[in-house]
Amino acid sequence: MIPVGVGRGLMSSMERIANQEITEKRQKKIGEKKEAGRKGLIARFLLGIRF
Repeated sequence: MIPVGVGRGLMSSMERIANQEITEKRQKKIGEKKEAGRKGLIARFLLGIRF
């Protein structure tokens, strides 16, 4: 049997790792959206479209 303190430590560290992976995926998506928005602004500027 695993002592309770060790089990809690393992579970909390695994939870932290999972949360980091989730936040990295979210930040990557947000970064992609911002990058796409910048391309749109540049295209509007080059085409002379007012916004």
